[in-house]
Amino acid sequence: MQWRDSDNRDPKVVECSQWIILDNYENLECRSGVYVFGDINHQVKYIGKTGPGRMVDEIEDAMRRNKDYGAAKVKALYTNSDKNAWLLEIQLRQKYKPLNNLI
Repeated sequence: MQWRDSDNRDPKVVECSQWIILDNYENLECRSGVYVFGDINHQVKYIGKTGPGRMVDEIEDAMRRNKDYGAAKVKALYTNSDKNAWLLEIQLRQKYKPLNNLI
């Protein structure tokens, strides 16, 4: 399923990044939130969550586990708490049902 920009405006999201080339993920801010791997057309491939100061580390870990399969870009949705990141991750996984979350 293709990413919908309306999800950037979810009340749990305090700020979000633009889609960036996956190789540039280290430029993302290390804050609590959710990250989304997508292909060049923003078809969602994987959704993961991260706690404070762990965005880059969690993306790196997901890539080591091949959760970036088929992805070319990444987007970050920042939240103001771990709880909101957890709730947002669940909500987005249920909506998009990314294939790489199932393997």
